[in-house]
Amino acid sequence: MKLIDFKQDEKLNDLRHKMGSDDFGHFELFDPKRHLTWQERKSLTKDWVNISATLLHAYSDKTLAYKNSHILSILEDDVHFAFCDVLKKKINQGSLSKIDVSLKSDLCTGKKVCEYCLHAISYEGFDVYRHRHQEYNKKILQSFKLEKYLAEKYGAR
Repeated sequence: MKLIDFKQDEKLNDLRHKMGSDDFGHFELFDPKRHLTWQERKSLTKDWVNISATLLHAYSDKTLAYKNSHILSILEDDVHFAFCDVLKKKINQGSLSKIDVSLKSDLCTGKKVCEYCLHAISYEGFDVYRHRHQEYNKKILQSFKLEKYLAEKYGAR
């Protein structure tokens, strides 16, 4: 039995071209190094989990991620939701080897949000480095609600 090579099929290649796709699709198997396992996700939805800080990365919108999930972290009583300059600096200097992360935004209630995270995502023009914007920045900090931001960005968490 001879299998059809769909990559050479003229009709399918014409359809793929009409769809504007130059690449062939692919299937990605579950990889526990890149994807949260069921157990990890369950733990992260309940409480803070201590992980190696080197496992943190940023999505294209600069939000903080662990494996394939947006996460929140806590460091020195500040909540971090973006891969900000504070986290980068501490990781690069080697002064941050472990960090607590979670998927549960309720754990952040009443905690201060990191100003550098707001800067990293350019939230409403927030710029922590421009001193002439201090009054504007102060208003943003007072009005910013992490739970509201997360709900708008990612839906109910």
